Amino acid sequence: MDLRKLTRNHLVLTLLIGWTFALLVEIINMGVRQGLWLGAVLTVLIFYSIFIFAGLWYVKKISKDPLRHFVNFGSIGLIIEWTVFGMVPWGGGNPLVIALIQTGMFSHWATTTFGPRFLLDPDPRVARMKNSFVLFYMISMGTVYALGLVMPGHARPTVMILGNVIVYTILLYWYAKYILLKRKPVHPGAPSNLRPVRPAQKKKRSDQGKRPPPTPRSP
Repeated sequence: MDLRKLTRNHLVLTLLIGWTFALLVEIINMGVRQGLWLGAVLTVLIFYSIFIFAGLWYVKKISKDPLRHFVNFGSIGLIIEWTVFGMVPWGGGNPLVIALIQTGMFSHWATTTFGPRFLLDPDPRVARMKNSFVLFYMISMGTVYALGLVMPGHARPTVMILGNVIVYTILLYWYAKYILLKRKPVHPGAPSNLRPVRPAQKKKRSDQGKRPPPTPRSP
């Protein structure tokens, strides 16, 4: 992925998708829980923009492997949670709840940069996968926000944060399927747009533009 070759529409869509994932979470974390509504918006527009572009740069310069992309940026997000926000897994509490929270945070941070890559992938093999992903995300996050509206004020942040963590943990199912599919070698019988061009084909195409040698004239 070359940032210079990406169309403006692709860059805009990448940002919009990443912002959407980030904003729906930060509205809960910063807005509902702390009352920092403007801070939530500014955090998404400034900090998450840097994070999203870092993901694009990583795919261009470091590795196009989807597994490394996902794991590395999820891990960076966890380090941010531990060092900046103090959300360390060794702080005590129910081990199952802690594991769920850490998994959800990992998935959220990875999603902000990996989600756009997944949803904008033109590979026809992932079309149905993307449709079911979007449908689940819209229904589940809509349910989280609906529960937040009907819950009493003191319980609203806890319910919404827990629901958000569960949703992002479940998203790992789609990411695992996508990563396994993209890392699987393409079958020789697959459509031509999914198969790499063979070296012999490249040579043949390059030879088409060459002029044939002149035929010697008879004496």
